[in-house]
Amino acid sequence: MTSPISPNVCEYVAALPLGSHAILCYDTEAEAAQVFNSYLKGGLDRDEVVRLIAPTRQVYSQFLHGTGVDPERLERDGRLRFLSMPELFANNGRSPLNIDRAFQLMWKLSQEDRDEGFKGTRVISLSDHYLEYISPSDLLRLERAIGCTSNLSLTATCTYDGRKLLKRGLGEFLLSLFQHHGKIIGKELTIENPK
Repeated sequence: MTSPISPNVCEYVAALPLGSHAILCYDTEAEAAQVFNSYLKGGLDRDEVVRLIAPTRQVYSQFLHGTGVDPERLERDGRLRFLSMPELFANNGRSPLNIDRAFQLMWKLSQEDRDEGFKGTRVISLSDHYLEYISPSDLLRLERAIGCTSNLSLTATCTYDGRKLLKRGLGEFLLSLFQHHGKIIGKELTIENPK
């Protein structure tokens, strides 16, 4: 059995400021769920919308079931929202990746959230699933384009199952991802990227 995420890491995740671009590399679904719960709590405490990016509504629901979060009330209040990965890409979710379109959509959604009276938007992405739609090089291009920080009233956290990527032979790809995030989150530590 794996140990839980450190309470200090959970506090860090809850307090991520707008403009942050973070990466979580996890080993188990339980770790990802624990970080999501802290991320959601931080959004609720700060009156921010939390948007969970997943490939399908079914994957979104399965992930939330593992977190213990009951999404109905939060969705009704507009505090938790599903965003489909294919919406971010051109050609019905297939490569080539249209980075400008992805940025325009995120800007539009964060603007809508502010227009509804929320103070910001927190996006958390089940990022491994992007590889079902685009190549590792396209995904790396997207992460690089986002950069270590953003000037949107948006916090973005990308989650990656490290074990799954290593099994697929994508260890080098995983290491490359770290350089394009301003905040790196692990089970017991957080690192600020000096870039």
